[in-house]
Amino acid sequence: MNNLKLDMQNRLLMAGFKSEIISISHLLQLQSELENLKNNEIDRDFYEDQLAGFNFHPPEELPGTKSIIIVACWQRKVNVEFQVDGKKIQVVIPPIYSYKTDRESYKIISDYLSAYKYKAIEAVLPVKSLAVHAGLAVYGRNNITYIHGWGSFFRLKAYFSDMPCPSDNWQNFIVADICKKCKSCVNNCPTQAICQDRFLIKQERCLTYFNESTNDFPDWIESGWHNSLIGCMACQDVCPLNKEVKGMSRDSIEFTDDETHLLLKGLAKAELPDNIVWKLKKLELFEDYIAVQRNLKSLIYRT
Repeated sequence: MNNLKLDMQNRLLMAGFKSEIISISHLLQLQSELENLKNNEIDRDFYEDQLAGFNFHPPEELPGTKSIIIVACWQRKVNVEFQVDGKKIQVVIPPIYSYKTDRESYKIISDYLSAYKYKAIEAVLPVKSLAVHAGLAVYGRNNITYIHGWGSFFRLKAYFSDMPCPSDNWQNFIVADICKKCKSCVNNCPTQAICQDRFLIKQERCLTYFNESTNDFPDWIESGWHNSLIGCMACQDVCPLNKEVKGMSRDSIEFTDDETHLLLKGLAKAELPDNIVWKLKKLELFEDYIAVQRNLKSLIYRT
């Protein structure tokens, strides 16, 4: 069975994905770790909003679940240009927000496993913890994960499978060695969410948390702190682990002056013209339109 596991990993690698496979027996430990954080360090509101939806039980629709496949796909930042009153404003979408790689990895895995009468189903699990435990990534002080050669420029996805996993590389959490002496992310975090005196960041102060929400920004968030159309790049841009990749980005979409003003107007999704809908879908941000529209206002009118 190890040959099957390695062969599938090689198939994924040829398509640009890095992966690890672990036994289902580690689910209880993952759940226990999250419960411990919930009871001791995680803000309760943040937990209920962001973490309560994890499912640590093997799926009923896949009897005989034996393994968890964790996949990473390299992603660049995306540059987006908005024209506003004759001016051009460049904004960025951080890596991890392109969901098409999920579909690509799932197809590769499903096609491969089906030849051996096995299946895979999406798993809703804490993928960063899973990737570090599996030996696929290491943690940074900013609680973001890093892969050698890729920095933090990748997206993680997990799947349950009934494929046997006779052995795996499960390990304790590993934090990158450079984080022991580096304070770049601590010093550059505008909201002071990253702490010097503890590993877990203050998630309830993380700008990414607020930029992915559709709620109004708290009064304590200053307009000049905004830096991304969704999420935040403040700690990643200064991280030494991203030294080789931080400049890697791809140009994607330009919004005309008229299109930008329509976005700023706050139209409902159903009122958006087809050309804007097409561009948002190409950026894979149509479902996040409410948050994106609010964030765009903050980026354009920041002081």
